Amino acid sequence: MAQSDFPLPLDGGCRCRTVRYQVTHAPAFIFACHCTDCRQMTAGAFSIGMPVPKEGFTVTAGEPRVWTKIADSGKPSHQYWCPVCHGWTHTIAELSPGMVIVRATTLDTYEWVRPVGQIFLRSSYPWARLQVPLNYETEFDDTGPLKSAFADSGIRPKAEE
Repeated sequence: MAQSDFPLPLDGGCRCRTVRYQVTHAPAFIFACHCTDCRQMTAGAFSIGMPVPKEGFTVTAGEPRVWTKIADSGKPSHQYWCPVCHGWTHTIAELSPGMVIVRATTLDTYEWVRPVGQIFLRSSYPWARLQVPLNYETEFDDTGPLKSAFADSGIRPKAEE
């Protein structure tokens, strides 16, 4: 997908607007994560992740706090959240160098967001499984199919008029 066919920038932040960010590069894809950590952090059935290149993500206001855990991969995963409202805005996982995983539900305009895949189905609630093209019992090893599915999907925010 070319940068030119994806309306940018995308702005977002936490619930209280203390932490704000801007995305200036098109996302690689969008996925749902059913891992136990994501379910606990969202108090929901899954989280929605949107990987973007690190150079295309900037915190524009506030100073998010970070909580680091060792992921199933054995590598650190850093979750960033607002010190005021505790809204989880993004993750930097050392398993995915050069990428920031934006919590797509924290975008200012998120109605267009739709995952093309889901991971960690082994720990999902059976009733919360999504009808998406790509499904993984654990983590995905190859992001190529996710990138292709997203590029072909036509999932895009509406361009500003």
